[in-house]
Amino acid sequence: MTNCPYCGRELQEGEVCTCKTSQTMVSQTTDNQGSSGEVLNDTQNTANVSEDVKSKNIEQTMNTAEEKKKKVVTASTLNDVINSAVRYCYLTIKFAWAFLKNPFVFISKVIQNNDYKVGILFAVLTFIFVSIQNLVFAGRGIKLVEDFIGISGLLSSYSSLKTFLYNFVILFLLYLLYCGIVKLAFMIIKESVDFKAILGAVGVSLIPITWIALINLLLQFITIWLVILLGIFGIITNTILNFWSIRCLSQNKDTTALYINATTYIVCIIVVAIIVFAFANGMAGSSGNGILNLSTNSIIGTWSDDKDTITFYPDGTFKAHYYWIGGSWEINGDKLYLTGTLTGKEGYYYKIEGNRLILEPIPGSGLGKYEFYRVR
Repeated sequence: MTNCPYCGRELQEGEVCTCKTSQTMVSQTTDNQGSSGEVLNDTQNTANVSEDVKSKNIEQTMNTAEEKKKKVVTASTLNDVINSAVRYCYLTIKFAWAFLKNPFVFISKVIQNNDYKVGILFAVLTFIFVSIQNLVFAGRGIKLVEDFIGISGLLSSYSSLKTFLYNFVILFLLYLLYCGIVKLAFMIIKESVDFKAILGAVGVSLIPITWIALINLLLQFITIWLVILLGIFGIITNTILNFWSIRCLSQNKDTTALYINATTYIVCIIVVAIIVFAFANGMAGSSGNGILNLSTNSIIGTWSDDKDTITFYPDGTFKAHYYWIGGSWEINGDKLYLTGTLTGKEGYYYKIEGNRLILEPIPGSGLGKYEFYRVR
């Protein structure tokens, strides 16, 4: 018998001890368990990293999708606005062309459909163009354009913008007043007429005034007389169309339409005269203190240049024919302030040299440089 040199166990003859093999298997098992633990840890770490990456990717994808969605919404909104603007411009031109082809039929259809939106649309367009025409006309035509290109700016002058707004608001209120008087007249004679139909009919009757205002913006640089004649033609055309509108509203009663049209015009003229008179008196009264501060070279009197004649009165008012039309004036030191009936308040540095009156614009207030010569 022999003993195992590793474990000391007695072995039979020819027997081989298995202790070494068992130890090897145990060692391998232990090593395998350690490797499996490391693999498991690596797998868990990899899973955690993958989860973090996945979360970040999802967050980035959501942010990118949100940004794309915002861009799509913004682009869609912009396209809608552009398409709506183009559509309304197309419809406006289409309606204006249909009106030019047969204005009486067009007015009849507007009344029939109670289409007050078309009437208000053309009323607003008309008053915008007329207000611009009045602003440029009262702002001395070519000279105003020169000032706009040069030192002064048309819209940078607060008085000019305020004048435009005054013109627009007054004209729109006059439009509503006219429609209201027509409605009241129909109520007095006990005829049922929809106010929407009146708004539409009277509004589209202003289309000729729109065209004339656009043409006058160019004609006033050529000659004032053409502007005046074309303006008279526009008023006559508008009067005829208003008569036709009221005639359609009153079911083709000529006498009724004539009375209502004439009465409405008379009332509107009286109201406008009262407003203008009160406005002019208010401006003259507001400048009462200005005339006390006069230099030794009095500005009171009549002055003229190649386009206009302006007269300054001692009561603080002035009268002109082209530049300012008329209004009130005041002096503060070397500054002359002119408040025109149509142009609003403008400020100038002034000086009198012999028989010359020189006006230079105060930045942001005046609209050009002028040189007048004393007439008397």
